[in-house]
Amino acid sequence: MYLVRRDFEKGIETVQALTGLSQADFDLLSEVAPQATQWADELVQIFYDTLFAHYRTAAVFHTAERKEREDTLIKWYLSLFEVTDTYAFLGNQARIGLAHVRRDVHNQFMISVANKIRMCFFKKAVATYGPERGLEVAYAFGRVLDAVIGLTAEGYELLTRRALSNSTGVKPFLLDHYIHLSLDALERDLLS
Repeated sequence: MYLVRRDFEKGIETVQALTGLSQADFDLLSEVAPQATQWADELVQIFYDTLFAHYRTAAVFHTAERKEREDTLIKWYLSLFEVTDTYAFLGNQARIGLAHVRRDVHNQFMISVANKIRMCFFKKAVATYGPERGLEVAYAFGRVLDAVIGLTAEGYELLTRRALSNSTGVKPFLLDHYIHLSLDALERDLLS
């Protein structure tokens, strides 16, 4: 399991480098917490209204678990305004990837609905703080969201491949080799 942790830590490093996420983003979110935390209920409602309205994403959930999922997302959202250690926060995001694998929450679901949250947050930030400050706040939130999306996608892929490797005994490099061998056939099928 050390290799999974090492690979995930590489993912954290890459995501931070590519998104530009820094502690300054969390510090800015902390400054605006009195207003932005008040948006939690609306953002979470949009998130789950969207998911429950589409048959593929609605199928992820068990009967009557919406309240529990909403509470989890509210806690996560509110935690964004209290981050004092960016690396520790990002390291903790590994559990989201695990949860998504366990529940068959595909990356397309997560990326698509995250964009709805991003757009809602951006509108609220600009309306609340004006164009200049609002965009600063929105971009900070956007970098956090992009980092979380990147790590969730990384976690989903990494954990799925490692689980497949562990359960079949096929080494990860061999899985990669088999995948590459089949890409031409998959591309033909996709484009036909």
